[in-house]
Amino acid sequence: MVTTFLIALLALHPLHASTALVDLAAGSASITIRAFADELPWTGDSAGVASYLESRFLVIASGRRIPARFISARGEGDAIVFQLRLDESPPCDGLRIWNGVLADRFADQVNLVQVRCGSRSRQLVFSAGDGAKSP
Repeated sequence: MVTTFLIALLALHPLHASTALVDLAAGSASITIRAFADELPWTGDSAGVASYLESRFLVIASGRRIPARFISARGEGDAIVFQLRLDESPPCDGLRIWNGVLADRFADQVNLVQVRCGSRSRQLVFSAGDGAKSP
């Protein structure tokens, strides 16, 4: 009974969420973002996708933004997986992350971020209105 109610409720109000992995290894740094395809505002415009993601997902080290470059996008079921690469691999100490992907479109957007720094791994949760956080 409760399960049926929850399924009906989700059908009326879809979940707005994305996941991301920030993988910081010595000499290499990548970001993988996974979001539901039907929530994305683009229609195959890779320049628009790149600009949007580069402005809505920030990595800050020592008080300065580390630029991210759009690499690729691929469909995976009902999601699209985006790959970005950071221009440099920042140190883990003093690192700050901000994930505002789709929070400008959906007030209930939740973005989960896993940050891997060497052998450390930490999860961050972002909702609309959140600022940068330290892993």
